[in-house]
Amino acid sequence: MRLYLLAVAIAFALPAAAQEKPAAPLKPFASDAEVQSLLAKLRAEHKPGSTDEIIVSAGPYPVELEYRTAATPPGLHKDKAELVYVVAGGCTLVTGGTLVNAKDKGANMSGTAIKGGHAQKLSKGDYALVPSNTPHWYSDVRGEFAIVTMHMPMAAQ
Repeated sequence: MRLYLLAVAIAFALPAAAQEKPAAPLKPFASDAEVQSLLAKLRAEHKPGSTDEIIVSAGPYPVELEYRTAATPPGLHKDKAELVYVVAGGCTLVTGGTLVNAKDKGANMSGTAIKGGHAQKLSKGDYALVPSNTPHWYSDVRGEFAIVTMHMPMAAQ
């Protein structure tokens, strides 16, 4: 029975893992000092757009530190919810609505704007949860914007 349950769990995890980059190796712990060091590295090496580093991971659940100094294009993850924790700076998170000029990129979609979404200011210490298949956009970045994110595979609905 245990072997059967393990096989079923693997069967459900494989399609989600196959849609994006391979799962990161198991790294179940990171200290605050490691996260602060990664943040300093991302600040120093930053180029236009978003840069990120994996903090911890277990299978298809990488927890990443993402760093931005300007808005990046809006998008959506078709089969993954995104948990967000703000560690530095702030922005406006726009969720919902419709992607403008949507382009299908397989597991994700991108666009140039969001029409009809809900705007929410985010600052250090705030949390947000973006459901799967929901347009979202980190816009109006104020100086810098550093977040810890976890993309969680969701079962087809």
